[in-house]
Amino acid sequence: MKDFNNKVAAITGAASGMGRTLAIQLAQRGCHLSLSDVNERGLAETAELARAANRGVKITTARIDTANRDA
Repeated sequence: MKDFNNKVAAITGAASGMGRTLAIQLAQRGCHLSLSDVNERGLAETAELARAANRGVKITTARIDTANRDA
């Protein structure tokens, strides 16, 4: 299995679906996370799930609308 310990991943669309699943799986493998999504509630839930998967990783979140170039 690939070692992600102390690596950093930026995940857009992290509030649900594949983005959420990827965030949790990477956290389990020791990867620090920068999570973003337009859905703040879902983003916070994903961050909590990732923290629960591995309390040792650093996680930052940001509300970002990647569909809006002016955002």
